[in-house]
Amino acid sequence: MGSPLLDAEDARERLEAWQADAVRRAADTQAAGAGLQALRVTAADAHGLVEVTVDSTGAMAGVRLSARVQRMSLEQTEQAIMGAYRNARVTLAEAAAEVVRETVGADSATGRALLAGFRTADPEGEAGIEDDEGRY
Repeated sequence: MGSPLLDAEDARERLEAWQADAVRRAADTQAAGAGLQALRVTAADAHGLVEVTVDSTGAMAGVRLSARVQRMSLEQTEQAIMGAYRNARVTLAEAAAEVVRETVGADSATGRALLAGFRTADPEGEAGIEDDEGRY
C-alpha cells in the first residue's frame, strides 16, 4: 500500500488531467458548433440547370436558374430545383461531417449528436425522392 502523500499527489494529478481534458473537449465542441453554424453550401442539379444554396439548417437560402430553364416545362424545372436542393443537402451533410471530424471526431458521442441534425434526407417529407445516383 502506498503512502497517503503519494496517493493524494496521484489523485491531484489525475484530477488536473481530467480537468484539462474537459476544457479541451468543451473548446472542441464550441469550435464544432461554430463551424457547423457557419456552413452554407451550393450544389447544382445533375444537368447544371439549377444551383441551390442551403444554410446550416438545410433551409434553402438561394436559387440560381440557368437561362436554359426557359425552354423547360414547369415539371422539369421543378425536378431540377428539387435535384439541386437534394444535392445541396447531401453536400451540407458531407461538410458537416468534415467539421465534426476535424474538431470533436465523428465517432465521439458529441460528434454523433452534432451530426444527428444533418441528414441527407429531406425532413419535410421528401425523403422518398432520390436522384439518379440514389442520393436524397
